[in-house]
Amino acid sequence: MTDAATLATPAPRALDGLRRAVIDERDGPLPALLIALTVLAGVVDAISILALGHVFVAAMTGNLVFIGLGAAGAEGFAVSTCALALGGFVVGALAGGRACRAGRSHRGRALRNVLGIKLVLSAAVMLVAVLTADPLPRASRDTMVVLLAMSMGAQLAAIRYLKVPDLLTVVLTLTITGALTDRGLGPFHPVMVRRGLSVVAFAVGAMSAALLVLYVSLTAALALGLAIIVGAAIAAQVVSRSAAGWAAPR
Repeated sequence: MTDAATLATPAPRALDGLRRAVIDERDGPLPALLIALTVLAGVVDAISILALGHVFVAAMTGNLVFIGLGAAGAEGFAVSTCALALGGFVVGALAGGRACRAGRSHRGRALRNVLGIKLVLSAAVMLVAVLTADPLPRASRDTMVVLLAMSMGAQLAAIRYLKVPDLLTVVLTLTITGALTDRGLGPFHPVMVRRGLSVVAFAVGAMSAALLVLYVSLTAALALGLAIIVGAAIAAQVVSRSAAGWAAPR
């Protein structure tokens, strides 16, 4: 007969795996912040696909596919909009790289600097949405696409600088593959928990934004994304003061 202690064992293991997945010795509180930014990535891609002309502002691979399809003559793919998103992403990545270097070899300060850029860009997107009549004119949509793509480019530059394992925030293909190939670690291992959280976070962000766009308004969905950035920026400002070992670049 299985006793009560045996039945209770998975719960502490799951809680320990969750704790070590979001805050660990190597990366400190950075994983928790990047999980929040993974939710944000789902939010902005859902917004751009549903409300800004069927374009990606986070997943640039999709835009390259759309550009190829449009160039081949397939209907329904706006090559110019996808190209704008790519251009904005490049500019944002360059700006994000400079912001990370300005962090003076402190990963918390690097993330804080990038979140400052994202906050300014997201506030500008919100302003465009508030001041523009519905339906959005083409110029407003394109402006929002460029600004959001710049924001996500800066975010990906930060991800590359921070080097937190299994938290790429946007590119989840490798995360899912890792979860499948390393399943022998067990479901409560911090690595597996972190990968699972990453996938769930992106899906939750996309679903939440989709519900807001479809049943409330585009502005409400943008407000969700802005709220995530504000919260993450405040947290990053706090951790940027830490002198712990995790703050050193990897």
